[in-house]
Amino acid sequence: MIKRTLILICLIVFGFSFALMGCTDGVKQKEEIENLKAALEVTQSERDDLKAKVATITQDRNQLQKQVNELSTSRDQLQNQVNELTNSRGQLQKQINDLVTSREEAVAKAEKAQAQIDKLTTQLQEETKKVRELQDQLKKIQTAVKQLQDKLEW
Repeated sequence: MIKRTLILICLIVFGFSFALMGCTDGVKQKEEIENLKAALEVTQSERDDLKAKVATITQDRNQLQKQVNELSTSRDQLQNQVNELTNSRGQLQKQINDLVTSREEAVAKAEKAQAQIDKLTTQLQEETKKVRELQDQLKKIQTAVKQLQDKLEW
C-alpha cells in the first residue's frame, strides 16, 4: 500500500507540476485568447462596417442604374423626336419645292396672261383707231351725201 501511496503522491506531484507549468501557459493562453477576442471584435466591427458600405454602394449603384435607364429612355425619346423632325423637315422641304414650282407656274401663267393682255390692248387700240377713222370717213360721207341732197333739192 505504501507503493500505491507513493505512486499516488508522485502522480499528484507530477499533476501539480504540470498544472503549475500549465498555469503560466494558461495565463499566456488567456492573454492570447483575450487578444484573439479583441481582434475578432475588431474584425467583426470592420466586417459590419464593410457590409454597411456594401449596402450603401449597392443603393448608390441601383440609383445610378435607375438614372442610366431614365437617361437611356430620354435619349431614345429625343432620338425619336429627332427622327420625326427629320421626317417632317423632309416633308416640309417637299412642300416648299411644290410651292416654289406652283409659284413659278403661276408666274409663267401671269406673264403669259400679261402678254396676252398687252397684245389685246394693242389690238383694241388699233381697232379703236380704225373705228375713229371709219367714223371720220362716215361723217365725211354723210356730209358729202347731205351736200348732194341739198344740191339735188335745189
